[in-house]
Amino acid sequence: MVYRQLTLKDIAKELNTSITTVSRALNDHPSISQKMKKRVIDLAKELDYHPNPIAVSLLKSRSYTIGVIIPEIAHNFFSIVMGGIEDTAIQAGYNVMFCLSKESLEREINVINTLIYSRIDGLLIAPTKETTSYKHFEAVLKKRIPLIFFDRYCADVPVSKVLVDDYNGAFKAVSHLIATGCKRIAHIAGPENLSNSKQRLLGYLDALKKFNMLFDSDLLINCDLTKESALECTRRLIGLTHLPDAIFTYNSSIAFEGMVMVKDRGLKIPRDIAFVGFANEPIISYIEPQLTTIIQPAYQIGQEAAKLFFDQANSTQEPFIPQTKILESQLVIRSSSRKV
Repeated sequence: MVYRQLTLKDIAKELNTSITTVSRALNDHPSISQKMKKRVIDLAKELDYHPNPIAVSLLKSRSYTIGVIIPEIAHNFFSIVMGGIEDTAIQAGYNVMFCLSKESLEREINVINTLIYSRIDGLLIAPTKETTSYKHFEAVLKKRIPLIFFDRYCADVPVSKVLVDDYNGAFKAVSHLIATGCKRIAHIAGPENLSNSKQRLLGYLDALKKFNMLFDSDLLINCDLTKESALECTRRLIGLTHLPDAIFTYNSSIAFEGMVMVKDRGLKIPRDIAFVGFANEPIISYIEPQLTTIIQPAYQIGQEAAKLFFDQANSTQEPFIPQTKILESQLVIRSSSRKV
């Protein structure tokens, strides 16, 4: 059997009245008698009628729904961000539609088209590692739908965004390693086009420069964020004739995979190689020694991203001037790095 959603026309036919009368009765219009309102409401409940959200949004010019696209769900960071977005949205009377791009530009484009068709009031997104063209974002802006970036952003798209101070987080991480006596600090960076990967790389390079440490290109490798790539990057680093004595990674999942491999090779952490990651993923609790990491305020990122949407949605400013909010990160020192 093919499912067909019940409509106002069905209720009107059952009661031998007009669609207009049914619609007004359901919306408590004063022109409809209490007797008719009761008949309509009772039948709607009996038939389990629910308004078509798209039709309602057309009528009200607002769907009270925010679309959110994240690159993946495996990492705890994005799960917590989602919590911050949803809690803030619900308090304001909005629903949230969460979607996954799975780090695929093609999927990101398809999901955005679906959300636009669903008449979302705003779009919050962390772009994929493949996102280097922006026509799909231009389509969102052309429809005057507020677009907010979080965690990652596209520099050529003039919209509001909430970010972590990735540069200073990386700078603190590498400065800590230098302070503990590390002299050959490797960096497993993220994909080259990701905004936060660029900022973390700059923080790494500037920390080396500040403390007069020579940069060795052999110690810089880009990871595509898969487990296989993380292992290959680590394999290349520990295969060098002159081993690194520390590895700073784009995220903590890469650090986890690297630490497992280093330990399997019989090297000691942090005596032989120290590790510092980025983000406080639950996976790091499954390995010893515990990982020193840069912690991001993930829940607050979600809150602020939702607030940026509401600021724009409720603004009378023409044209709207995009805002940027940058949140601080925290270095948490654990036993994967040496003591100062």
